[in-house]
Amino acid sequence: MSRGAPDGLAPAPARGLLRRLGGAAARRLLVAATMMAASCALPSSERSGRSTGAIAALAESDVAPAKGASPARSSGEPPAPRAPSAGTAGDAHVARALQRSPLRALRLTGKLADGRFEAILALGAGVEGVGPREVKVKLAPAQKKAPLAFRHPVAFYRLARELGAHVVPAAAARRIGVGELAALIGREPNARKLLRRFSVMNDGTVDALVLAPAPGPPGPRWVSSRRRSIRFDDAPELDIWARWARSPSPARGERASILRDYLEVLALDYLAGNGLRKEIVIDVSAGALSLEANTSAFPLHVKAHELDRQLERLVEAARFPRALRDALARFGPEAAAAALRPGGIEEELVPPRALVELEERRQALLSLIAAKIADRGEDAVLSL
Repeated sequence: MSRGAPDGLAPAPARGLLRRLGGAAARRLLVAATMMAASCALPSSERSGRSTGAIAALAESDVAPAKGASPARSSGEPPAPRAPSAGTAGDAHVARALQRSPLRALRLTGKLADGRFEAILALGAGVEGVGPREVKVKLAPAQKKAPLAFRHPVAFYRLARELGAHVVPAAAARRIGVGELAALIGREPNARKLLRRFSVMNDGTVDALVLAPAPGPPGPRWVSSRRRSIRFDDAPELDIWARWARSPSPARGERASILRDYLEVLALDYLAGNGLRKEIVIDVSAGALSLEANTSAFPLHVKAHELDRQLERLVEAARFPRALRDALARFGPEAAAAALRPGGIEEELVPPRALVELEERRQALLSLIAAKIADRGEDAVLSL
């Protein structure tokens, strides 16, 4: 077995994997992993294109820690352990809170066509260890033009939860009577126009997506913090994080928590076939990243090159979170089906084909990480 490769994760021969994997994006990532694994057999003097030196100078990220929080770790300090996955017993409390806690009011936000509301949710005692109080959440009733769109963000959250990722706010679907919706909306003219656009079921209810204010390990943070959005394609912060990820050792000015979040973002979007990511939210107070617009996850068809941004950055990364690799290894087809199709066709969040493609990309990503481990050793690669 190759040096440093974990049991069951050694790079497989290219032909065998290519027969198993489908989709252009998965094949491109697999080719990169296979080439990397092949280069491990060469003497170090003959290997080309592999960086061995740390990046000497990097601009500091402008994501500042919260007032009173611990200062950012130096590059030589080991990263703090991650908090438990949101997929623990506490997740049941989060789901119940989003699905069953009473709604007090709705206020239209953004464009009318988007149909998004800010909702006041009355949390009960025992929810994430807090007492009874009212919190603001996001709510989007299903519309006739896209009656099942709410399933995509819920599926994306469940994928993140199963992988122990901490960058996706808790999401759930709940059914609300159309009469209750009308009463909550009140007399606001613009909001009442939406009543005719809602997708009303035969029992007089409307499916609605409910989102917690922000992710927090574990579970959500119920109080929205100071945040700002950046574009996924050309924001300077992304180039800084990419340089951190390419460095084989901690770079000067590196924020380990931000780097872990950045790699989680790339992995989740790649696994979910989400090549249409437009923005990432920086939680300035918490020093963390958040993905809050996830309706483009798990599309019916992934077009060629849509995942190129995620693929290129994943291939270039020199280090990965150990917890992410371990979770990927556990998250096989049965676990994916239990999370994304818990009740079969009646409760499916994604179609069967999406599960097949998810497994293809999972295998490709594991092969890429295994090839890097074979090249540089497990401790060097899984150092986040």
